[in-house]
Amino acid sequence: MTDNMFTEEEKQAALDQAYRFLGQRFLSSYELRQKMKRKQIASELIDYVEERLIYYDYINDERLAKQVVSYLMREQKYGAFLIRQKMKLRGLEVPRDIESYDELAAAYRVVDKKYGEHISDTSRIKVMNFLRNRGFSMSTITKVSEACQP
Repeated sequence: MTDNMFTEEEKQAALDQAYRFLGQRFLSSYELRQKMKRKQIASELIDYVEERLIYYDYINDERLAKQVVSYLMREQKYGAFLIRQKMKLRGLEVPRDIESYDELAAAYRVVDKKYGEHISDTSRIKVMNFLRNRGFSMSTITKVSEACQP
């Protein structure tokens, strides 16, 4: 099917739906396609919408990837592994910026925020599990959990 197979009303309705999705937050092409598929919009019509939105720069996966990874690195709540996973779930490439991420500083920050002055009362296993669940590397987990023990 080509664009000509759809009426102008169908095209506009699909675009309007995409605008509603994009009004909630910036989406990657992958995320938008998934949302539109769940609304049972024909894939050829989704192709048309995606082309239009890319043309008008409403969707730009490269820009979004840089913004998302920058935000996640700045927040320092997750390890590099979990940041990569979050990017993949959104259908985004992981920018090279991730290489400059100071995972060790982020790990110390989240442990301090979670346990604060009560870190000496917390078991090493608990700290290790907390960091593992946040996607930190095993080497980072080991360094932080050893440093936190009295």
